[in-house]
Amino acid sequence: MLSSKPINVLGVVDLGPDRLTAAARLFEGAERRGEVSLAVSDLGAGGDLADRVMTGRLTGRLAFDGAAETLWRLAAVEAFDFAGPVRIAARATGTLRAPRIAGTLASDDLTVQSALTGTRITGVTARGQFAGSRLELTRFAGTTAGGGTVSGSGTVDLGGMSAIRGPSLDLRAAVRNARLLDANGLEATITGPLRIVSNGLGGTIAGRVTIDRARWALGIAEEDVALPRIATREINGEDGRARAQVSASDAAWRYLVNASAPNRVAVEGLGLESEWGIDIALRGTVADPRIGGTARLVRGDYTFAGTRFELTRGRIQFDVGEAINPRLDVLAETSKNGTDVDIAITGNAQSPSIVFSSDPALPQEEILARLLFGGSVTTLSATDAVQLAAAVAALQGGGGGLDPIGTLRRSVGLDQLRIVSADPLIGRQTGVAIGKNITRNIYVELVTDGRGYSATQVEYRITSWLALLGTVSTIGRDSVLVQVSRDY
Repeated sequence: MLSSKPINVLGVVDLGPDRLTAAARLFEGAERRGEVSLAVSDLGAGGDLADRVMTGRLTGRLAFDGAAETLWRLAAVEAFDFAGPVRIAARATGTLRAPRIAGTLASDDLTVQSALTGTRITGVTARGQFAGSRLELTRFAGTTAGGGTVSGSGTVDLGGMSAIRGPSLDLRAAVRNARLLDANGLEATITGPLRIVSNGLGGTIAGRVTIDRARWALGIAEEDVALPRIATREINGEDGRARAQVSASDAAWRYLVNASAPNRVAVEGLGLESEWGIDIALRGTVADPRIGGTARLVRGDYTFAGTRFELTRGRIQFDVGEAINPRLDVLAETSKNGTDVDIAITGNAQSPSIVFSSDPALPQEEILARLLFGGSVTTLSATDAVQLAAAVAALQGGGGGLDPIGTLRRSVGLDQLRIVSADPLIGRQTGVAIGKNITRNIYVELVTDGRGYSATQVEYRITSWLALLGTVSTIGRDSVLVQVSRDY
C-alpha cells in the first residue's frame, strides 16, 4: 500500500454567493515547496454546491518544486510508483470538471518502480507539457541495474479522474538490455518495445521483446496474499446518490507480451542447474497470468542423492488457455558403477510422472536403493525396504509437483531431506542430509556425500532459545556447542 509523503498546507478559502477563491502554500517540514491559487466564478444560484463549483469558470495556477510521490500517490495507481524531485509550473482555465491546463513538467532524477514486477528504473530524466487535460511527456529516459536503458514518450490524461478512477495512460518505451522483472525468484533482462495503456481503472502491458538473459530460482516463489477488492455500491448517501467501487476484475492489469530467447534462460535450484531457450506468449492478468508457447533445453544437469545426472532432452509446453501447468518431457542420464540410469519426467508440472530406468535393466526399487542407500535392495533392513517401497509408490503416483526430493521426504517419513552443497574445507562433495525429530526437544540429522564423508548432528533444545549441538564426523571434527537464539 502506497502513501503520500506528508506535506503541510497553509491556505485560505473565501466562498461568496457567486465566487470561490482559494490560495495555499505547500511545505515539507520547514521547506517551502509550492503555491496553489484558484478562483471559480459564475457559480450561479440553486442546486448542489459541489456541482456548481465543478462547473464554474476556473482560473488557477500551480507552482511546485518537491517530491513527485507527494502528487503521484494521490492518483491511487499502485501498479507502479514515482519518487524523486519534480518541478511543475502550470495555469488552468475551463472548469474543474474539464480543465484546460498549460504549463511544463521537468525532472532530472526520478525513480520509477513497481512492486508487482520488481521493476526499478533510476536516474530518470523527464520533460513534459500540459495541453488541455493531458500531460504530454515529450521524452523520458532512465537506467536499470546492470546498465540497461529505458526511454520513450507518452501521455497522462487527468480528465475524468475521481475517487475510483485514476489518470488515463498511454506510454511507449524502448528498452535495451534492461532488467524489468525481479520478483519471487524470477529475473529477466529484455530488449524491445513496450507499451502501457490504462483507462484509469485497469490497463494493459504490451510488447514484443527479446530476452537477453533470465533466471528462475526454483523453490522460493511466494504466494500472492494481496487482499481482494470487492465490488460495492453505497446507497442513501448524504447527497442522496449512489456511489460504486469497482472490483478487482474490473480494475485488472492485463498482459499482452510476446517474448523469445534462443538461450540464456537459467533455471536453478532443488538440485537443477540448466539453460533453456523459450518462445512464449504472456497473457491473462497480473492476478491470473497465462503462458502459451514452448521452452527447449539447451544444456543442464540435475543432482539427485549426491549423483549428477546430465539433462539430455527437455521440452516444456505451455497452454495459454489454462492456468500455468505446463506439460513436461525431460530426460536425465548418468552412469554409476557400470550401470546407466535414466530419469524420465513426463505429464504436467503439478502432477508429473517420474520414472527411473537403467541399462542393464533393473527394477525401480533397486535403482532407488543404490542411489539413496548406496547398496542393493537385498542389503536393506526391513524398515528401509518398506520406506523404499513407499518412495517408489509416491514417485509413480505423482501429485506432489515437480519436487521429487519433497515427495521422497514425505513418503519415507522424514522431517528433513535436502541436497547439501560441496564444502572443500571439510572434504565433502555434494551430498544428502536427512533429519528426524525424535521428540519435541531432540532432532537428529545425518549428512553423507556417498564418497566417504558422513556426519551426525544431534540437537537438544533445552528452552525455546537455548540448545546444545553435538556433531561427530568422519574427518574427526567432533564438537559440542551451545546455541543461543533470540528475536529482537
